Amino acid sequence: MFVETSAATESPQDPEGLYIGALILVVIGHWLHEWTSMDASTTATSPPPFPRDWPTTKAMIDADRSPEAWTSAADAILRGRLNRLYFDPIHRLTRKQGEPGQGEGFAILTIQCSVLEFLAALRKGWSFKHGHKLQGAGNYYGNSKLLYTTFLREEAPFATSFTTAERANDFYTDIRCGLVHEGQTKNSWRIWRGKPSDPLIDFDRKAIHRDVMQRCIEAYLDRYCGELALSADLQQAFIRKFDHLYQNTAAPPTG
Repeated sequence: MFVETSAATESPQDPEGLYIGALILVVIGHWLHEWTSMDASTTATSPPPFPRDWPTTKAMIDADRSPEAWTSAADAILRGRLNRLYFDPIHRLTRKQGEPGQGEGFAILTIQCSVLEFLAALRKGWSFKHGHKLQGAGNYYGNSKLLYTTFLREEAPFATSFTTAERANDFYTDIRCGLVHEGQTKNSWRIWRGKPSDPLIDFDRKAIHRDVMQRCIEAYLDRYCGELALSADLQQAFIRKFDHLYQNTAAPPTG
């Protein structure tokens, strides 16, 4: 039986309200627009660092492979893009602690699920191609589930919660796919705001804490950027991924 979080009951964990379709459509529609085009708030005189600065940044890190150069590139290109398209909208949606939820947890976690797949693909330098059979060949992947669940099981801080393939698969199928494809969590999973002391995911109570998820994503990003500054493999993967994004970025409107 597929069950969404109910707004009729409250718990000490502050569960989110019932999924609000209009909110999800507005937020995800806005996100999809930004993913394939320039930010609506960007003007001709103040474009975002990506894609505008990617050719210059790529030339810089090709000439200077120092950790300092890579830290600068990651801050401007990666963090700047994630903040503008994902984290800033999440923070605008997030209500102050103690305020009742109005269903925004579904929108927030849907965005977070997209970020997780992007980070998993970025680490490999892969891009998604529908129907691609041989995972990783030509730096493409077609099996999102394998990429996603492997990432959850292997990378800190997620690996402490997803200790088995079954747990990672449950998250992917019942939460990620449920939200992305059907606008709901499945098999009675609930989305809660969560407190700093809460686990990322409670498999006994079938609850995921979306504020904790955000902290985990940002903690992973900090660790990844530190590794990126020192790892030639991660650097090459970074360049492959952002080359692909740059090649598929819509040009800004003219006139």
